Amino acid sequence: MCGRISQKHDYAEYVEVIRWDPSTLRDVSDGLRVNVPPGTRPLTLHRLGDGQHHVDRLFWGYKPAWSKRPPVSNARLDTVLKGSGFWKPLLTKRIVVPADGWFEWTGEKGRRQPWFISAKDGHPILMAGITAWQPGNDVLAETGFAIITDDAAGGMVDLHDRRPITLTPADAAKWLDPAVSTPSALELLSTPRPDSAFHWWQVTPKMGNSRYQLPDASQPTGYFNS
Repeated sequence: MCGRISQKHDYAEYVEVIRWDPSTLRDVSDGLRVNVPPGTRPLTLHRLGDGQHHVDRLFWGYKPAWSKRPPVSNARLDTVLKGSGFWKPLLTKRIVVPADGWFEWTGEKGRRQPWFISAKDGHPILMAGITAWQPGNDVLAETGFAIITDDAAGGMVDLHDRRPITLTPADAAKWLDPAVSTPSALELLSTPRPDSAFHWWQVTPKMGNSRYQLPDASQPTGYFNS
């Protein structure tokens, strides 16, 4: 699963990872950075509309007009690959959600321990996402996005049985390329960065409250897996 992310850095640092030129991109509005939950508007990278490089803040969570369920923030890879009618219309509108890492929780209700997961190499991670949004649309749950998740493996299973699919910079660039067909794009999801590319540590329980936006939200407070 991916229930919270961190986007502490300026968007220029994220676009440079996939070798986009930040000087060609317009500024985007401010938003949450250290503790970003679904229902807010994180930074996203995309090439929707005119095929050019864009950075926009989109709504995290997808709820089509006909759906009676709350907005869905994660899309299971197995469901996506089976051609789910819920997700199929979004597969041509691919985005990347850049982040410094994501948060998971362990333990029983009332004593939940949050953890922060990030890349061992210190570089931003690039999460595969799909959206119903197109340039010119309002930014709403009806035009929102979901991060694609798959089964976790290795030690990461101890934190949660699912994890976001994170792409290499080269695969992220292909994922965003409108010239790449949907079948070819979906093949990229079968070879994400391995769980061994990440490390994780305990962080303050205060960040469990989405209003907690202090810089120490992702700082180690206890056990550190390297």
